Amino acid sequence: MNILKKLLGKKESRSSLEPDVYVISYPKSGRTWLRALIGKYLSLKYDLPEDSILSTKTITSESSLPKVSFTHDGAGMSDKTKLKHLSHDKQTYANKKVILMGRDIKDTLVSAYFQATKRINVFDGTISEFIASEEFGAERILGFYDIWSQNQHTPKSFLFIRYEDMHQDPRGILGKVLEFIGEVNPAENLLDQSIEYCSFSNLKKLETQNKFKKGILKPANTEDPESFKVRKGKIGGYTEYLSAEDVAFIDKAIAEHNFDFSKFRES
Repeated sequence: MNILKKLLGKKESRSSLEPDVYVISYPKSGRTWLRALIGKYLSLKYDLPEDSILSTKTITSESSLPKVSFTHDGAGMSDKTKLKHLSHDKQTYANKKVILMGRDIKDTLVSAYFQATKRINVFDGTISEFIASEEFGAERILGFYDIWSQNQHTPKSFLFIRYEDMHQDPRGILGKVLEFIGEVNPAENLLDQSIEYCSFSNLKKLETQNKFKKGILKPANTEDPESFKVRKGKIGGYTEYLSAEDVAFIDKAIAEHNFDFSKFRES
């Protein structure tokens, strides 16, 4: 009986550590900004330490909210997983809430290129070679979204948000995300304070200071602005880095996938 109790206890313990809500994104889709916004709001609302705002699972739990975890769902760049090896089975999320973040394909690829070459050193080549590669390129990111388009009804609740909409209506998107997580009637004054704190200029300053003591928000080289986690946050910034041929290559891939973010609907 004691052994059975121990086994059941371990099972309950593992279950209690599992997230209730997953925020899923392809690398470099703006999740650190959203993570900081959520954390800052909760730190203000529930009087929690400011330096814990990027510890999402902890800060949501300490706010007596469902536990939230951020993930790339197997599409992180460090392990160089090719599209054909990305999982199509999303049953892990069947009883969970899922927020999927989307961002312009070209802007994502440019930001991912600098992450791969300046921060985690997993690619050594030109940006043109990067967007054409099996491990990191346009086909991979489009395939990632295709998989989730087909599986968006698997979670018990699904919310799709776009990075571009966060720029245009940060209060509206942050409020919607917090309500989806379980925060009832988010306070508008705290939303505004969180948005001001998480401006790109302030986050870049905090990154330079290594305010949160976390590698996810720490520059690889303070002398190289392209090595910062918070780079520019600019919509359409890809035009500064991609050639006309690069843009045509990505546009062709998008057309071949018949891809559009309107495929995603809340459920």
